[in-house]
Amino acid sequence: MDRKAVAEHLRALGIECLTEGLEPYGRDETMDLFAAPELVVRPRSTPEVQEVLRLAERDGIPVTPRGGGTGKAGGCIPVRGGIVLSLERMNRIREIDASNRFAVVEPGVVLWTLHEECRKHGLLYPVDMSSGGSCELGGNLACDGGGERAVKYGTTRAQVAGVEAVLMGGEVIRTGGKLRKNAAGYALHHLIVGSEGTLAVITEATLRLVPLPPFRKTLLAAFASLDRAAHAALEVEAKGFPLSAIELVERAAADLAQRMLGVVLPHPGAGAYLLAEVEGFQGGRTEEEIEAVGSALLESGAEEVDVAPREKVWAVRHAIAEAIKKLPGYSAVDTVVPRTRMPELIRRAHAAAKANGIEVVCFGHAGDGNIHVDFIRREASDPRWDPGIGPAVRAVLEATVALGGSVTAEHGVGLLRRDDLPLQLDPATLAAMAALKRAWDPKGLLNPGKIWPQG
Repeated sequence: MDRKAVAEHLRALGIECLTEGLEPYGRDETMDLFAAPELVVRPRSTPEVQEVLRLAERDGIPVTPRGGGTGKAGGCIPVRGGIVLSLERMNRIREIDASNRFAVVEPGVVLWTLHEECRKHGLLYPVDMSSGGSCELGGNLACDGGGERAVKYGTTRAQVAGVEAVLMGGEVIRTGGKLRKNAAGYALHHLIVGSEGTLAVITEATLRLVPLPPFRKTLLAAFASLDRAAHAALEVEAKGFPLSAIELVERAAADLAQRMLGVVLPHPGAGAYLLAEVEGFQGGRTEEEIEAVGSALLESGAEEVDVAPREKVWAVRHAIAEAIKKLPGYSAVDTVVPRTRMPELIRRAHAAAKANGIEVVCFGHAGDGNIHVDFIRREASDPRWDPGIGPAVRAVLEATVALGGSVTAEHGVGLLRRDDLPLQLDPATLAAMAALKRAWDPKGLLNPGKIWPQG
């Protein structure tokens, strides 16, 4: 494209364009993935997004939507050049409707900023994740982000009551709204959420809120082995306790985070930990429930169970991904399997690492079977990494699918898992998805090169 002409045209309309300092917009948190944008456009409103997409459709310019850049699948990397459409300046919380319990937000709102605003009204937006201080809601919507509270509340899609979105060509659609029931036509907002910016650009979302539970307790349970901890998570969850989170952390993963933070968890000799959390509206009942969960954990093989200093243990859990990013190399595999197959997946992940001479750490959301299998490289000069990482990742993906799982749980397909999708989906299913893409974006200009193996 004629970058200068496009920038001049958009600037004349009052739309901010960047032609220098673009390097950060060519990457996300996926290691070793980069593609340079030709132009970065940072709109402030829906009409400005419309203008960008009208121009792009007319001139055949690829457009890659971008949120906070915290993704781990290369979903916002502009592999075809063109325009990066950064929604970071569309960061207003338009409304907290406390009476009806909805939030109306723009895509550039940071997740924990929404949490803070909801808390002022005694409300909770249920989705939470380790990157909450920097990830933006638009990216959460694009990938149907999950996080630790998904075991109780579901993923992002379950919280979305409606969206406003702009199609290629500039047309605005609105689907859903501040309604608890709505059977009028197709629920297009459920299609747009999780489509990774390939169908439309979300410019507003209406999100469900819940009352904020005033009481919350977290247990830290120490286990001799990762396998025992994984089985215990299944056993405890199967008893029907109202857990708001149950997280599995391998000791090697916890050690990385502790070293970065300069803290030490209790029971440092444990092979693995479970973090189990209960929340409620009655203090006495919450205490009874957390005691019952603690007893169940001990019955399931925990060596020690403590009521944990909540901020400290969650800080360690949330810091694991950041600590891994500081290593010389890593490759994250975002797996999910039926919960009962989780221990087998973990065993296969460690077997794949051992067979290829590399190291793996496992951690994640044990309550819904979403385990982050992260292969790590502690030394840049390790000669086993380059020949071993590809086969190890492939072995884990094949094991995941064989166990009835998905090659991505909450990070999205993006660029990283694009060529792995046929492991999970048959040709007819892929063709049906591609047909939807053609119907919404006939020229294939919106976030091109993502999801489908053919690009």
